[in-house]
Amino acid sequence: MSESMPQFPPDTSQQTYLAVQAIVAGRLYLRDKRVFQDSIHLPDSSGFRAPDFCFLIAHPTKGRILFDLGIRKNGKGYPPAVEKLLGIFELECEDDVADTLKKGGIDPTTINTIIYSHLHWDHVGDPTPFTNAQMIIGADAQPLWLEAYPSNPNGRYQELPADRPITYISFDPYTSTHPIISPIGTFEKAIDLFADRTLYLVSAPGHMPGHLAALVRVAPNSFIFLAGDTCHDRQCYDPGERLISQENYMDLETARDTVTKLMRMNREMDEVIVVLAHEKERDGTMPVFPEELGTWVVNEIRKRKASRSLPTIVSTASLILTNYPLVFQERYS
Repeated sequence: MSESMPQFPPDTSQQTYLAVQAIVAGRLYLRDKRVFQDSIHLPDSSGFRAPDFCFLIAHPTKGRILFDLGIRKNGKGYPPAVEKLLGIFELECEDDVADTLKKGGIDPTTINTIIYSHLHWDHVGDPTPFTNAQMIIGADAQPLWLEAYPSNPNGRYQELPADRPITYISFDPYTSTHPIISPIGTFEKAIDLFADRTLYLVSAPGHMPGHLAALVRVAPNSFIFLAGDTCHDRQCYDPGERLISQENYMDLETARDTVTKLMRMNREMDEVIVVLAHEKERDGTMPVFPEELGTWVVNEIRKRKASRSLPTIVSTASLILTNYPLVFQERYS
């Protein structure tokens, strides 16, 4: 496939579409120096408040899926090694994901699957209320469990409940339990999680090992791309004028390459809307639970297509006026 013509797998004749709902699972303070390379010299007082988005996805046969769990309720219950670092984030989380679901009439025990974009504390939340959920994690994150809390009192990652089945998603064709799709849009590798073209897990490496994004089909030729922590601010991918900070990515070169892929997706692919886990511009402008995102995505795509066609119309009119002014005046004056 030509790099200049990125594509997603097309709808089938009997295509299923998924309902997606955004959940604000807390808010936190992000320091500019941890977000933007041009701000690494700035003090901790330079920063902004950002949402912590998670997503409820409903599949007609696979049930309810959560993409990330956000922050723990009131920021409590983290490993001691994490808790001592939390003060600077000025956490807000009166209702965690489980609380929000219950207020919306959804029992946490009815969640079938939890997908972690990655294992940072502001994404793993508290999985204990979701007693019937299997866990899905990027395979490259698996070694992080080897020294997890509480087995390791100093560990920064928290062991999952022992009774939860865990599926590790590999993008190595020799070890993957799913066929590898390559490429998918502007990204190199993905898997079709349910083998029905509804939900793709996309390899989005760099921020930390095993970082996953999710591409969800919500309507005909309409997708939402849940980008996790591929970057932490819209300016890094749209228009992409600010580089991500060296302070917040375990593999900076790979992370910047991943952000470039995200920039291309946003710029070249009309049929997809990108949402970062901490995209402050979406806070208050994107519908949240219990509202669904499908109609919003379709409308955002329509607006994007209209805005992109406008410069062509304007430039064409300008060309006519420049080259054929008398003809234009005779016909339209």
